[in-house]
Amino acid sequence: MLRILALALLLSGCAAPYDYAENTDFSQFDTVALSPDVDTNSLDGARITAAVQALLPGRGLILSEPEQASLWLSYRLDESVRVLSTMPNMFGQSRFWDEERVYGTRREQHLTLLLIQPGSGKVLWKSRHPSAFPGENMHGAARRDKIRQQVAALLENYPPPPSGEL
Repeated sequence: MLRILALALLLSGCAAPYDYAENTDFSQFDTVALSPDVDTNSLDGARITAAVQALLPGRGLILSEPEQASLWLSYRLDESVRVLSTMPNMFGQSRFWDEERVYGTRREQHLTLLLIQPGSGKVLWKSRHPSAFPGENMHGAARRDKIRQQVAALLENYPPPPSGEL
């Protein structure tokens, strides 16, 4: 029973958090372009761009040139510090392991996608992946596939529900 509960908690934490401008009618947007300031030349930038271009049409957005697009898509890699710790002993007394102990930190990057209103620069929608962006130990096709999985998970939250619905 405890294993099932632990698995349920683990799986429930996998959804990518997102936010959006609540007074926005997302049904009015049908075209999207990469923001002119997006880096498409780096290896990861090219991978993110390819994933976005492959997956956005499935979310009801047609790829367009920036001048004609009703939305611009941008991305960023947000850096965070993750605290590494042991879990407290929850199953009885132990001489060695009775409380949570911090044993280090790790810097991580997290992929964030943003949909921006052209002209005003107003962010209308954003989603940040809860898992760390692929680290230096992942290369080539494996890295490309992991980035595509993260982009797909982020885009599952678009379009947000109409105002008043949840």
